[in-house]
Amino acid sequence: MKVGFGIPNNQGVADPNDLVGLAVAAEGMGFNSVWVREHLFHSTYVAERLGDRPYHDALTILTAIACATKTVRLGTSVLVLPWHDPARLGKMVATLDQLSGGRVDLGVGVAVTRDEFENLGVDFASRGRRTDEILDALVALWTQDVPQFTGEFYQFAGLRFSPKPRQKPHPPILIGGSSLAARGRVARIGNGWHTLRQSPRQFAEGRADILQRVAAAGRDPGGLHFSIALPLRFSGEAPSAPVRDRTALTGTSDDMAETLRAYGEAGADEIAIGISSADMAENTDAMARFMQQIWPAV
Repeated sequence: MKVGFGIPNNQGVADPNDLVGLAVAAEGMGFNSVWVREHLFHSTYVAERLGDRPYHDALTILTAIACATKTVRLGTSVLVLPWHDPARLGKMVATLDQLSGGRVDLGVGVAVTRDEFENLGVDFASRGRRTDEILDALVALWTQDVPQFTGEFYQFAGLRFSPKPRQKPHPPILIGGSSLAARGRVARIGNGWHTLRQSPRQFAEGRADILQRVAAAGRDPGGLHFSIALPLRFSGEAPSAPVRDRTALTGTSDDMAETLRAYGEAGADEIAIGISSADMAENTDAMARFMQQIWPAV
């Protein structure tokens, strides 16, 4: 099992250069990956959290991190596909994959912020269909020299598309969410599952369901990557739930190590930890404390 760290581009950090520095520190401490999140407007719970503070763009931050690091993988947790044009997104991700030497992990989802969809002029009810269509369009753009695609929302043909991603056939597509529709997308086209707010018990059940769906679809489940984003809180208080029902890393170092081992037993290949803070010192201290006191016991 590997561990990544959530870069707080969604926490109102004033200077985005601080986020890049945090990723450099994460690489130096031995984290396998760094992850960013995406919202475009300050909608609902984002507005409640940030007020007038900034939410920095996911792919721009990852591009800057790519230029400042050498080995750490670059994950999105997650990009909201219905908000993106497939050709523009495909070019941005392919360029980032080339720039980083093939380090992109593309986590994608559908989001639930109806007010944000309205402000972007995207029909909320069609977000699932758009997501499925964009996934197919991205694969076509990344794998065909002169890609051709015809769908309900997007069409293209007859023009060369370049660059292609460094990773072949394309960067891993990690489907976010825990709904039946999300699991179905993993089975149909995904290279993995990247979820959140799932206990080890729920994660194991979701993973088993996905593996059954993948087998039914006639795909090889061997290369699938299963990961989860988890909040990290150094509370010092014992967790209130049994280990198999916990949905966060809390308590003592031993409690957190026990929780992480439970996710490993549930089949997690990677855990992306993070704290809800814009303070760089708090983030750096949390990374160091985790790597020194908790991770060695896992």
